[in-house]
Amino acid sequence: MQQRSADKPDQPVGDSTVRIVVGAAGEARPAPDATAVISTVDKDATTRLEVGDKTVRIPVGPDDSSETRFMPAPVPTTGGPVGALAEQPAAADHETGADHRPEFALAGVVAAVAGLLALVVPEGPLSLALLLVLALFGPGAALLSVANVRSRLVSWALTVAGSLSVLTLLAAITLWLRVWQPALWIGVLAGATLIGSAYQFFRLTRAGVPLILGRAGKPHATVDNGVVLGAIPFVTLLAGVGLWILALAQLSPDEVGLYGFSAALGVPFVVGMLLLFIGFAVELFGRARPLVLAATLVVLPIVMQATVPLLDGTIEYAWTYKHVGVVDLIRDNGSLISGSDIYQQWPGFFSAVAMLSHISGIDAISFAAWSSLTFALITSLMTAALLRQFTQDRRIIALAVLLFQACMWVDIGYFSPQALVYALMLAFWVIVARWLIGAPEIKAEPKGRIGRLRAWLVQGMPPRIPADARTRRWAALGATGIFAAIVVSHQLSPVLMMVPLFALTILGILRPKKFLVGLVALMLIFFVPRLGSVNSQYSLFSFDLLSNASGNSASWKTPEQEFSATVARALAIGLWLAALVAIFLSRKKLGRVLVPAVIGFLPMVTLVAGNYGGEAIYRVFAFSMPFVGLLIGVLWAGKGRRGVPAMLASGVMLTVLLLAGLQGLQGQLMVHQVRATDIDAAEYFYANAEPGSGLILVAPNFPTKLEANYGDFNKGHVSVDISLIGDPLFTGNLNGSRLPDIETYIRSMNYPTNYLVVSDAMDDYTDYFGTAQDDAMQSLDAALRASSNWKVFYQGPGVAIFQLTGQAAAN
Repeated sequence: MQQRSADKPDQPVGDSTVRIVVGAAGEARPAPDATAVISTVDKDATTRLEVGDKTVRIPVGPDDSSETRFMPAPVPTTGGPVGALAEQPAAADHETGADHRPEFALAGVVAAVAGLLALVVPEGPLSLALLLVLALFGPGAALLSVANVRSRLVSWALTVAGSLSVLTLLAAITLWLRVWQPALWIGVLAGATLIGSAYQFFRLTRAGVPLILGRAGKPHATVDNGVVLGAIPFVTLLAGVGLWILALAQLSPDEVGLYGFSAALGVPFVVGMLLLFIGFAVELFGRARPLVLAATLVVLPIVMQATVPLLDGTIEYAWTYKHVGVVDLIRDNGSLISGSDIYQQWPGFFSAVAMLSHISGIDAISFAAWSSLTFALITSLMTAALLRQFTQDRRIIALAVLLFQACMWVDIGYFSPQALVYALMLAFWVIVARWLIGAPEIKAEPKGRIGRLRAWLVQGMPPRIPADARTRRWAALGATGIFAAIVVSHQLSPVLMMVPLFALTILGILRPKKFLVGLVALMLIFFVPRLGSVNSQYSLFSFDLLSNASGNSASWKTPEQEFSATVARALAIGLWLAALVAIFLSRKKLGRVLVPAVIGFLPMVTLVAGNYGGEAIYRVFAFSMPFVGLLIGVLWAGKGRRGVPAMLASGVMLTVLLLAGLQGLQGQLMVHQVRATDIDAAEYFYANAEPGSGLILVAPNFPTKLEANYGDFNKGHVSVDISLIGDPLFTGNLNGSRLPDIETYIRSMNYPTNYLVVSDAMDDYTDYFGTAQDDAMQSLDAALRASSNWKVFYQGPGVAIFQLTGQAAAN
């Protein structure tokens, strides 16, 4: 370390400061971005600079006339915990990361062989499992065996994203070109993956690149804080899982009450989660062993997302079954049959799943219940890789991922296009953050308000990671491929992504600008011809910010619903405010947090335009969560090791956050549960009802459109259900006395035959949401059975389908 005197910089009155300069010793005027100032307000003899688990003490006594210390390497932390975001982890990877290409070439070979075996083994679960190995790892591993990313975490995240993108685009293109041959194209994909991966593996090994299957690089720095604290995380992990299993084993689906899942599991579950998080906090603020932290990050999604499938064995949410029907339609027909069905206009996700279902011989309804868990694990991997682009601190990354998991009360992973595109969106930002963004070059004193504002916003931002033009072009191409898979799968997500992309480009942070132009062109080419059908179903241009941001608050009619909704809203607002505090604390060098803040918060401006059928606010929250978790994680864990009181307090706080997140996620489980008897009734209807007829529901929680022939019914209303509850004519005023009005309402739709569904689940729905009298279903069921105009078409436990047979009454 070298010292020199320098012209005294402007200093706060009464403070002693040290400037940390990244550059050559003796440099006359170091660049402002290479200088960090540490203040010692208390005039102590030393100032502390915390870097991970280590602390650098720099003397600044009164007898020390030197004011500048030249450091031999970039300093990660220079201004409190928020300064952790000024790190350059990717640059470190380029300097010390190992070459993992042979590892991914071998993974590509294994995944390709699994895909080929899936084509020859008998249809069933084994075939599906082998196909999933190919779909999740094959093509992406082949690509990563060529791209020398030098970060195993990022490489595995991009492997999964690349594989899913390739499968999605392949399925959609073959569907549009009417060359739908799933076995053929999966065979081609597996064969190309095998040949490319095998060639790359032998080429690399011949060139002397070693195959690294274990850990590469230096071991993680840990501190031995005693046998007891070292063993606690293992004990609490086992205890937490055990108590969850015990609570789940003692619970039946009928015992889930009006306050949802957490209340039904009871005290053992809460104690188990408290122990789990205390153990996590002990590890987080103690040794911070990566594998121990990762164990909790795997267990938590299982607890949150596997409980309902284990409890019910059916797919949650009635509207999910519409997606099953689209998959079956593509699988059975190999083509799209409706230009007005919004699901068929964005077929990426559906066609990819249809390929897997066609080859394995397993209906999507058999495995769709596990979608939330599968995508929770995938998005956790993507989130960790994304956060790694902003900080090297494993404590911050682990805590941020945990917050992302525990507080995600929006079920972003249920069987739907949103689940796929959310994971791909995170991978897209991994590529952009790693290779395509960085501090803009400001060569002269900024002029004008806009110039000064831009300079202030980017102040303190780490410089761009060194990368040649060829690397950036390939990165832009990879991000564009992922974006294309998003565009063909979902309507809203590309629009939300465009807002921060424009802002980053205008600020000069995202380059090249041609990258944004290409993305906009791709989105518009696909989106504009379909804009009318989307706007006819969703409120895209309502321009009512308060209404668009309120979600479904206008429909809160019962204490139970209001409780769950209030908890979820308070959690969201609290998290956003905490993240804003982190941004405020970094205001003097806002560039440290600018990129996470822009990507996480700017999608909120889309709420000015529309609410997307009430869903926009929930998508905005989900899109912000990885970056909110990062900003909060810096405040919470940015100072590294803590004592036992902080560990206990953190465990309690994390438990509270989890319970709040679960209340928002599963507080309405009683009405989101879909009973097996209702599924049987729906399958009977689509197998036996007259084509061209209308299906009317009393309440919208019946599993409609779950078969491939769903387009033969409710023509003109294919994308939405027809429900009495929800129509102002009947909401809050529905019972047997309204049967004549119901008949008139149904006949006005002019279907040749009409059916009406009444069920116990609908009774629960109207009770929970307060949209009908307590005895409405019983009164309506009795009136239907007594009427000569109706007959029972189907009768099952707790569900009946009635057929309207009589003629309309004369006026």
